[in-house]
Amino acid sequence: VPSITLGVEEVSTLDMASAYATLANDGIHCEPFAIARILQPKDGGGYRTIYRHRPRCEQAIDPDIAHLVTAMLQRVVCCGTGTAADDGMGRPVAGKTGTAQDYTNVSFAGYTPQVATAVWVGFPSGQIPMNTYYGTSVYGGTLAAPIWNAFMVKATAGMPVEGFEPPPKPETGEVPDVVGLRSAEAQAVLVEANFTPIVEKVDSIEPVNTVLAQTPEAGTTLPLGSGVTLQVSNGKGEPVTVPRVVGMGKVLAVRTLEQSGLVAEVVFVEVTDPEQVGRVVAQVPIGNKVVSKGSTVTISVGVAPA
Repeated sequence: VPSITLGVEEVSTLDMASAYATLANDGIHCEPFAIARILQPKDGGGYRTIYRHRPRCEQAIDPDIAHLVTAMLQRVVCCGTGTAADDGMGRPVAGKTGTAQDYTNVSFAGYTPQVATAVWVGFPSGQIPMNTYYGTSVYGGTLAAPIWNAFMVKATAGMPVEGFEPPPKPETGEVPDVVGLRSAEAQAVLVEANFTPIVEKVDSIEPVNTVLAQTPEAGTTLPLGSGVTLQVSNGKGEPVTVPRVVGMGKVLAVRTLEQSGLVAEVVFVEVTDPEQVGRVVAQVPIGNKVVSKGSTVTISVGVAPA
């Protein structure tokens, strides 16, 4: 289909049906045709075939990609803007709605495993807004999809119910550890590992462009292409000296840290010394370390053994 992602180039409804048929056909594109065969009467009765169309097909899309797109387009019909296309179908359906600027055109293109159809609604004379028709705005899902459905219910009647091929399972990888690296280096490492870096600048006293933290953490298994968020220093943090809270009760320790402009994270650990129950037995970072205001200090609070 000679168009781009935003749909700014004109595409015929036939081209749309042909493109969606490619998805239904495991990525194999066959050129559209109007005449399947021509029959000529024979003397004495009957007919003979004088022309039969020979399909011209090629593998235009990788089958796995076609199956993945189909799985996405099934969500449009079951749970998105194209639910009207599924009314009474009783079989798997995939498709996509379309609404042009100013409501001048609406469309729905969709398919079952056996049939692909596209519907366009608009004025052939020009780009005329349809937003006042029927007393409400029109969309591909409210005008074109019901037309598609009315046709396809009858077109597929009597056909066996078939399912779409399932999409391939995503390849996964282990997120590398990039904390402490410079932002550019960290991003390069993530890209090399087939992940997408997402950079967030944060106030910190660490050198500019130093990676302070990453989410998810290193070692996490994710589908390739997933985003990994990096918290990167902007060098503008306010320095704070971490108070020593080991030995304090939990409430006092949390209050002391918060009054210093820090965030307290509390974890509980079993202790055998009754004197340590309810008190901080460890902290990270340790007391007197200089960190950025707003940093997290993890304190371990003792609890009696279960």
